Amino acid sequence: MDINELLNEIIFKYHLDRCYPHYRNIYEAEKILKELVQTIIKDHRKVIFVGNDKTGIEFIRNISGNYEWIQFLAYDKSKEISSQLETVDWKMYESIYLISYYGGEYAERWFRKYHLPYEGIYDIFEREGLSLQRAFYAFGKEDLFPVIAPGGVHTRNDWTESLQCELYCQQSKYYFINDQRAKHIALEKCLFLALIMKNFEAVQTYISLLSKEDMCYGQIGQEIDSLLDLIKSFLMKKKQQDIIIYWLDAIRYGDELDMPYVQDIMKKSVVFENAYAYVANTHPMLRAMFLGKKDIEDFVFDVKKITRENSVLISFLEDEGYDIKIVSGYFYDAFPARYISEQFLADWYVPGSMVLWDMLSNMIRQEQKTVYVIHAMDAHNPYLSSGMNDHNYKNKNVRYQLAKKELDKQLAFYDSFVNDHVCRIYMSDHGRDEIDRHHVLLNIFKKDLKPGRVEKFFTFLDFNKLLRQLIKNGQIKEQEITSDYVEIGCLDRYSYRQLNNLFKNKEPLSTQFFGYMGIVDKRCIYLRYTTGKEWLQRITEISLYKPFLFYDSPNDICEPELLSHYRRLVRKYPANLLDDKYFEYSRYLYKLYNNILEHNNMPKRIEIINQVFTYYPENSVAVRTGGIASMMLYYILSKENRKKIWGVIDNDKECLCSKLQLPVVCSNDLEDLPQLGVKVILLPSYTYLKILQEEFNKIPTCLDVLDIYDVFLQNGLLCQQDFYKVSGSEEDYDVGFPLDREK
Repeated sequence: MDINELLNEIIFKYHLDRCYPHYRNIYEAEKILKELVQTIIKDHRKVIFVGNDKTGIEFIRNISGNYEWIQFLAYDKSKEISSQLETVDWKMYESIYLISYYGGEYAERWFRKYHLPYEGIYDIFEREGLSLQRAFYAFGKEDLFPVIAPGGVHTRNDWTESLQCELYCQQSKYYFINDQRAKHIALEKCLFLALIMKNFEAVQTYISLLSKEDMCYGQIGQEIDSLLDLIKSFLMKKKQQDIIIYWLDAIRYGDELDMPYVQDIMKKSVVFENAYAYVANTHPMLRAMFLGKKDIEDFVFDVKKITRENSVLISFLEDEGYDIKIVSGYFYDAFPARYISEQFLADWYVPGSMVLWDMLSNMIRQEQKTVYVIHAMDAHNPYLSSGMNDHNYKNKNVRYQLAKKELDKQLAFYDSFVNDHVCRIYMSDHGRDEIDRHHVLLNIFKKDLKPGRVEKFFTFLDFNKLLRQLIKNGQIKEQEITSDYVEIGCLDRYSYRQLNNLFKNKEPLSTQFFGYMGIVDKRCIYLRYTTGKEWLQRITEISLYKPFLFYDSPNDICEPELLSHYRRLVRKYPANLLDDKYFEYSRYLYKLYNNILEHNNMPKRIEIINQVFTYYPENSVAVRTGGIASMMLYYILSKENRKKIWGVIDNDKECLCSKLQLPVVCSNDLEDLPQLGVKVILLPSYTYLKILQEEFNKIPTCLDVLDIYDVFLQNGLLCQQDFYKVSGSEEDYDVGFPLDREK
């Protein structure tokens, strides 16, 4: 049973794609490409697909599976094309296929010049009666991603399908415009988008609205329900002992508290209360789980592909008779093709509902017991969901909450198709917070597994041992896989793109650019940075205190008498790590750091801020706003001066500073503050300074408004960025970094 084909039959039967005609082109193009690849494999031909489009190459690579005689070459049309194509021995191949829609002419001209026969896949499409006006895999009419999340990291070739963004656009149009025909068309688009996103909760909503205008939508709804019932009936009869790993990217432990379904599952699960990522990023977590090795000390940071040969987990699973299926738009090139789902996902941020639907599609086809890795990016920045609208899309925190709740609903819906023979693992890889991002989610639900809570510490470096216990014994022996503390770490920033931006734009340098090694136990977290900076905080207070790179605050070490204990537990960061070519650009960070350290005025800034507070009595200062600048202000204040802060002015009651357990009031309630003893409103953010100054010019208040940047100036100190940031001078950044190197 091919559930994608069955759903498309409903879509095409009722012409639900009529507003998006390119969808059928994608469908037909994929069929033609599959037939082409099957013919190549059947004839045992050695061929090469060439293009400047990485997404198109990965699409065809996914179709090709494990056939080794299909090769690929990605060239960059912005560079000299001859030098890229001349390195290939073209005589090795029986056929050359060009796959790029845009810029393919560069390669065609070159092949004609050297009399090399080639065939364009768009010519093949046209021979089959399919004439395309855009790339064969690209659904979206435009990329709305930068509009929703400016400055975000894009996917391959800066292309995203933007299904969530397109749905946002059509939903907003439906509620905004008055023309009834235009509203109806927008609603039809919403229904189609929800269908291809496999968000059946939204499908039900749109069908209900459309049925008020056209009764035929009731019939469509019935056919969709019948398909879903058929899928559920089929899967409930399967008896395979599958394992599903729900990888909920970027959900920190504790953030699941407002995810009702996950909370309900936790009541029936073994809950690891102290599960930690070693290096808290997605690919390092993947390596920790599958290789059982440390990125830092075992030097596995440059392992690009996880295979049976290097993975202790894969070799164990296959020896136990398990197949492995990875369903993700992000891990498309991290595993050999035989482990990747057949359905190609052309976007990192593909909706979780599509990933979960593909899981069902795989489960129906799989006859062998299987471990599924279902990777959902909904809760990862940029936090895209069907709940976005004109009122909330600019607020990242609101988008995160919406995305997280939608993911919870999708898990509840799709889990209902999974029978009780299946073991389900709910996990995450990192949180949003710089320091507390290591503490992650790990819950295991299995019908015959007694629910309970594991309080001791678990590291995902031992994930292979955990699965071994579940498969071999059917139970968890926590004493064998937990300890009283875990090691954590972080690598120096090595991305050329990010470091190029740092040096080119003279961006502020912070602890986020430098590696560290550390320890977490029930009492404290200790970090020792590669710069030599140390930071020790109580677990209960880590969300309140963030380390400054260029200032050793008395607040960095919560209990100095404990420092020697934690120093003994933490091994030294490998001295030769920076010698590895992988970190060739990281080395410039230390040159910049030393330059700025020489000219750093951070101690002076902090001295001035603390002096300002001495003029005010306790509980007399209100800080506007409740963001990172105010949190950093609180961090550098002396204990006496912290008592001077009454509370925070922010229109978001859940702002960052709400963690301080201080009052949070909105900007419309300023008239009440003098009665509470507040005498001054302090503005600590340079980024939003002009906006806040204009705000207070419009809002009459008898309170003083104090701009700390004006105070800096009065003390002979020019600060043109947030006070806790340090950029350095032009000369400081002149360290020989190779700017704008083509890479």
